[in-house]
Amino acid sequence: MVAKTAASGSSGSIDGGPADDNGRRFRALPVAAALVAAVYGGTIAWLLLSDSRFAGEPVVHVALAPEAPVIPPPEDTTGEEEVPDTGRATMTPETPAVEFPDADALSAEERALLEAARNLDKGVDEDIASEVRIVGAESVSGEETASAGGEIDGAILLPPVPDPALVEATAEGPLPKIGRDGRRPSDVYARPVPPGTQAERRIALIVSGMGISESATAHAIEVLPPEVTLSFAPYGSDLQRWIERARDAGHEVLLELPMEPFGYPQNDPGPHTLLTSAGAAENISRLEWLMSRFTGYAGIMNYQGARFTTSPASLKPVLQAIEARGLLYVDNGSSARSVAPSLAGEIGLPAVQANRIVDPVQNPEVIATSLDILKEASRQSGAALGVASGFPVTVDALAQWAVSLEKQGYVLVPATALTRD
Repeated sequence: MVAKTAASGSSGSIDGGPADDNGRRFRALPVAAALVAAVYGGTIAWLLLSDSRFAGEPVVHVALAPEAPVIPPPEDTTGEEEVPDTGRATMTPETPAVEFPDADALSAEERALLEAARNLDKGVDEDIASEVRIVGAESVSGEETASAGGEIDGAILLPPVPDPALVEATAEGPLPKIGRDGRRPSDVYARPVPPGTQAERRIALIVSGMGISESATAHAIEVLPPEVTLSFAPYGSDLQRWIERARDAGHEVLLELPMEPFGYPQNDPGPHTLLTSAGAAENISRLEWLMSRFTGYAGIMNYQGARFTTSPASLKPVLQAIEARGLLYVDNGSSARSVAPSLAGEIGLPAVQANRIVDPVQNPEVIATSLDILKEASRQSGAALGVASGFPVTVDALAQWAVSLEKQGYVLVPATALTRD
């Protein structure tokens, strides 16, 4: 029995080896499979993560509204050849148009110089000329020319300035010139007189010294009737803006030209004053600097100049230069010895001389007396011109006086009207 038992154990140890190996192999399969899955899974994860520029970073997902569908162009019904697609993006109704800077964002000087540069020596566009007309100015051919001026509800609208065809661009700045079609700044920039205006008892007023004091200039523009002419000194700041404001209110404008007075240089009108001691070339150079300070003026009026206006040799070249640029000339009447009116007649320069300085003293009674003298002068000769300063007391007196002028049988006209009649 014992032997039999031993034999059985011996036989079991020899036959049981392969069975134990198979068991171990079966138990190792799940482990191997897990290892393989881990390797492949890690490889795939590495490949996916390594290809993303956001790998390892937190990512926010935003839901976007669907794009608006592109509206196809309408079918071609004209028989014209279809334009091939160039690859440009099509603007849908939901796409805002690009807004370009408004020209109003530029300063008045920049707009004037820009337009002058763009249109230097160019004639008036024929398409525009066929639709609008400059009030008070005709071309040489008699055809109507371009302007945005006109009349609305009885109010005269002055055309915007400058007219590019009447501007010469220089190193100093824009200078007036006669257009190629013969139009002159003295006509184009003048305030027209309505047809049917009475020819007798006309009175013109010029208020000088504008542009120096902003408050006084604004007050004159707002308070005075539009028929009153405003004369601007060349030394103010932002002058072109004031010129546009004045013209928007209906006022024609002049440029004040500083001329040598007696007692110079103790009595000095300002930089670039025209002098009897300077030669003609120097005075013309000074004249051009003064004329380039702003644009849109119909003519020039002297400021002081009691000595300069009595010297024909000094004054005549200046007046000739003014005439050559299509302007008119106003003698402010401060000097009884002025030779400007006679010289202007010799060279064909439109000119007028003032009858009286309205406010030699800032006193309401003196101003009232001066205005009565102007009315008497207009009764006798048909027209009269007064020059006044821009002080508020004078401006208010003129505004009040003008209210009843028509009822008394007089008519207020712009100063340029007296040079044309």
